[in-house]
Amino acid sequence: MKIRVQDVSDLAGLVDFLQRRDFVAEGVGPNTIEVSRLSSVRHDLIRLELDIFLEAWHLAHPEAHAEFVE
Repeated sequence: MKIRVQDVSDLAGLVDFLQRRDFVAEGVGPNTIEVSRLSSVRHDLIRLELDIFLEAWHLAHPEAHAEFVE
């Protein structure tokens, strides 16, 4: 799944936040990352987890904006 941040300066913090929660997050563009899990968790469950963690990241960083890229 891809996540895009509005401000590229927020990207490193989001990557670190997700990696500390056992996600693999790699840059695929100047302000976009591809996020996955190493485990065999179903795709829809990963999306649910990411929704929750992205909301938590937004609460901790209210000035930042990130969204899923379909």
